[in-house]
Amino acid sequence: MPTVLIIDDNAAVAIALEVLFSLHDIDALRAASPDEGLALLARHEVDLVIQDMNFTADTTSGEEGKALFCEIRQRHPDLPVILLTA
Repeated sequence: MPTVLIIDDNAAVAIALEVLFSLHDIDALRAASPDEGLALLARHEVDLVIQDMNFTADTTSGEEGKALFCEIRQRHPDLPVILLTA
């Protein structure tokens, strides 16, 4: 079964995505922070990462998301990543 890693500090968004994927027989792992996401990625094989761009309240620069994306890309160059922001 395919597995998606969702990295988003907004629990409502992460849960909504998790429910959506479950309707299509896709497992989802959830992380609320970049560090938690990287830890899950180190322990689990995933087919796709969906990540938020902002993790600190009142931050809209996307720098945190960019740094996370670069770290994921460095560790897993062929892993598909979708960047998400609301």
